[in-house]
Amino acid sequence: MAPTMKASPKKTKEILNGIPHAPFEEFPLKKIEELVAQLEKNKPKDSKVDVTLMEDSHHAPCMKEMTAIMVHDIDQGNARPNIYALYQFCLVCEIAIRVL
Repeated sequence: MAPTMKASPKKTKEILNGIPHAPFEEFPLKKIEELVAQLEKNKPKDSKVDVTLMEDSHHAPCMKEMTAIMVHDIDQGNARPNIYALYQFCLVCEIAIRVL
């Protein structure tokens, strides 16, 4: 008897901890502020959103520096800190990807 494969779960906010976009999902984004506002609205309790320029990471198609957007509760006093989501954004190409 061949093993059966489980169906992929449907993309829901419950599965994604309230964070929009599935991991490795790429999407158009004109302004980073749009994503930050969406993440601030949907982030888990006691977490924060940090935006950091990635000095050593370049977007392959245009070779411009990318920006990281991370939702986490590191340094928030939790015994087990979490990184809930990590995005990369290219201002030149107006594209973002959720990498975690």
